[in-house]
Amino acid sequence: MKRCPKCNRQYNDDTLKFCLEDGSPLAPAMREEAPPTEILPRAQPTLKSSGPTVPSYQHSPSFPTAEVRQSNPLLTGGVIAIALLLVGMVGFFVLRQTATNQSSPQVSNATPTPGKDSATNTKATPDGEETVTSTSPAGTPLKITASSSSVRLAVQSNTYYPANAIDGKRSTAWIEGVDGPGVGEWIRFDFDREINLHRILFQPGYFKSPAVWAQNNRLATMTAQFSDGSSRQLTFDNRMDSQKVDIGSVKTRWVRLTIDSVYSGTDPDTALSEIAFEWEP
Repeated sequence: MKRCPKCNRQYNDDTLKFCLEDGSPLAPAMREEAPPTEILPRAQPTLKSSGPTVPSYQHSPSFPTAEVRQSNPLLTGGVIAIALLLVGMVGFFVLRQTATNQSSPQVSNATPTPGKDSATNTKATPDGEETVTSTSPAGTPLKITASSSSVRLAVQSNTYYPANAIDGKRSTAWIEGVDGPGVGEWIRFDFDREINLHRILFQPGYFKSPAVWAQNNRLATMTAQFSDGSSRQLTFDNRMDSQKVDIGSVKTRWVRLTIDSVYSGTDPDTALSEIAFEWEP
């Protein structure tokens, strides 16, 4: 293709040399150059989100800070006053109870109760006597030494010492050791000081079980002698139950109990499971 440089007319016949309009020599026609192709950056693949987007913060969100409560002087004073009042009331009741205990009768060891055992400290002496230390409700220890005119021989692991009568256990007993029902045999309890004795509590018989109780002789009557020279006649019912005997008020350092009569069982030996003394200092 050629064109006229003067009139810009173009001719497709490449054999022509002059323009047919103005006779100007033709020149090869210049092709219009296409604009350069722009190379765009390759798009990155879109990633699929696995979950909801959590917004991020440059700074941690601030939360309202709890206000510090100021202490109320009146409230604090009221609490202190109530606490002091309670302490005073407790001290008053403690002093009152102590005074009551000092004026009320005390028991040398746990009151015999069927089905319940209690422990005391027992120590055997070389001459066969037994010493038991028990504590009264007021906390004053009373040392009691038990002795007897005779003791039944041990049967396997079962012993029948006089201290068994003050060990707080209904499953043990003092049993005299002479032939026959033991009339005239005695058991004695010596105290470490003089006491004002009011009552004596007994479990007459062997309270290990109803069958054992029925098998052995039970106490029917006894004579109680005291260090002031006085004595009392004691009578018991023929029942497996704790029995209390009032003796008035006797100042004494010891008590000696002598068997006068018994309720007979199939075994001729007479037993005393437990004894306790109600006294004042």
